[in-house]
Amino acid sequence: MKKASLLFFLVFTLLCNSAKAQFNKPLQSARSKVNSNEAKYMIGLTGGLTTTHWFHWGGTKTPYNQPFNFSPFGGLSIERMLNSNTSIGLEGFYAMRKTQLNYYVLNFPVALDMPNTDFYRQLDVNYQEVDVQVPLTYYLSRGTIRPYVYVAPRVTVPLSGKMVWQKTEIHGYGTANQTLDDHPDIDTVDMTAQNTWQSSIGLVAGAGVMFKFNLGNYYILLKADLSAHAALAHFTFLKESPYVHASFLNSFTYEEQAGTSQNVVGAGYIDPYLLGMRFNTDAALRITIMFPLKKQLQGACIRWGEYD
Repeated sequence: MKKASLLFFLVFTLLCNSAKAQFNKPLQSARSKVNSNEAKYMIGLTGGLTTTHWFHWGGTKTPYNQPFNFSPFGGLSIERMLNSNTSIGLEGFYAMRKTQLNYYVLNFPVALDMPNTDFYRQLDVNYQEVDVQVPLTYYLSRGTIRPYVYVAPRVTVPLSGKMVWQKTEIHGYGTANQTLDDHPDIDTVDMTAQNTWQSSIGLVAGAGVMFKFNLGNYYILLKADLSAHAALAHFTFLKESPYVHASFLNSFTYEEQAGTSQNVVGAGYIDPYLLGMRFNTDAALRITIMFPLKKQLQGACIRWGEYD
């Protein structure tokens, strides 16, 4: 949690300093010509629902099921307009993530001189992470309603979480009388560097609509968008040589692939030889409220509402 607190503090400080820099500009004279009614800088709150999905390919082509699970996320956003249609931003999120994976392992040899056994295996994962991304946004039109698209590189740092494995013996698999054992093997393990990469770099793409609400001498912006993210490279930092472990696309750690991540007896870990490579993705539906940062001196008094 210390690294999470430090990262979130750094993001928050950077956002606040960017906003403060705008307020420190000299006030414009009431007689001076205002070039634009639109603020160059905006700061806001963002959040919504996200779903996490782990795709697998390769291995023994084991068929698996992964239902959709939704969890909340939220954070801060700052945006700077580069011109009338393009902006660059900085966003930091705290996200709750969960996913479930289940599949069948058939004709598994359990011991010598014993018949092979069929198993149903289920993985439940719940964890938290901090995401920092830099969106480049293009607005498709002008006016009070503005559709937009954006792309953003993202750095992801998982914080803490747990994996719960269940392995249940199947009696009469594939028959009308198929049943599951009443006493499944269950393993609960913490997410550590052995089974989770310490950070990743990915790419986000999204589309949405921005609405402008005029409030006298001020206005606020409401943005709604849908996005998808794919983790492209994963990293773990070590104290001994080699100092960095890296993996492109595949999110199974080296320990998971070698079967040395933990010494658990019951349900155990997912078997990479069954499911091959794992590709981490997520999608999000979010709402963002943006507050323009402008200021303008009008008459003998400062009328707050336009802050530039």
